[in-house]
Amino acid sequence: MALRTRVFLVVVGLFVLGVVINLVRTRKLQERFALLWLVAASGLVVSPLVIDWLDRLAYALGFDYPPGLLLLLAVIGLLLILFQFSLNISRYHEQIKLLAQEVALLRHDVDELTRRLREADEGGEEPS
Repeated sequence: MALRTRVFLVVVGLFVLGVVINLVRTRKLQERFALLWLVAASGLVVSPLVIDWLDRLAYALGFDYPPGLLLLLAVIGLLLILFQFSLNISRYHEQIKLLAQEVALLRHDVDELTRRLREADEGGEEPS
């Protein structure tokens, strides 16, 4: 890989790393979501520096085309990020369901109390 390409990839990786750190710092991205993005950005920074070693590893693992190993690692990383999102969506779905049930119960209680107050006002009684 040409030096210019390596420098470009390191700069892109540092930029992504900076963006993720800034989003965590400004509380726009929670730490639990940022972990895999930080690992991915670190991989972008480190991979151009150790590309020769990665090429040898790819050949040792039986890859005929060494960038195929990088593609596989990238796909695995993205799948891990998607898995993390799926776990969070599942958790949030359960929380939303519980909150909706609680709101329905509270709405029922408010409607019941409102009905009792109207009946008490119509009957001239004091509400109990």
